[in-house]
Amino acid sequence: MRNPSSIQRGLFVGSIGFLLVSVLFTVTGIPAAQVFSCVGGLVALGFYALFSKSSIQKRKSDYARHATFVALVTAIVLKSFEIGAGSYLFLVAFIAFLVWFAWSVLEQLPPSEE
Repeated sequence: MRNPSSIQRGLFVGSIGFLLVSVLFTVTGIPAAQVFSCVGGLVALGFYALFSKSSIQKRKSDYARHATFVALVTAIVLKSFEIGAGSYLFLVAFIAFLVWFAWSVLEQLPPSEE
């Protein structure tokens, strides 16, 4: 696939910014948190899927990264609507992040010579 343009990259960064603003609005109680989380979540997931498809390097640790991103975005959206399952998804996202981190480190090690 072709390399994503700088506009697509900027829109992805902007959608992550929308998610961060929705977290801020959720903490402070501003009612626009739901709009920011839904728009940011949908756009971020769309661009994440597009960028993952256009990636040249495929690693097995990508599965844990996908789980981390999807769980985190879903948790942010659920918490903005004050749904209790969002707290559990934050925990799942944290565990997926730790698995992704450990797995990607272990993939970088040279094979053992036994």
